[in-house]
Amino acid sequence: MIKIKLISVNLPESYLKVLEILVVEGKFPNRSEAIRVGIRDLIRTEYLIEESVKRNMSHNLIQPEIQEII
Repeated sequence: MIKIKLISVNLPESYLKVLEILVVEGKFPNRSEAIRVGIRDLIRTEYLIEESVKRNMSHNLIQPEIQEII
């Protein structure tokens, strides 16, 4: 099971307005979930898909929590 941690983030007001719209439109249940999905997708795109990371995963050098995101 993934452990959830509380963090504080400063965002431009325009980002918050768009997040609220996404929630009102029913695309996400709340802003936190929208942010989690955005971060997850960023990690998948920018980090986990890289060939070097795939090699590390095959050698068990990446923590199991990160492997769970894939």
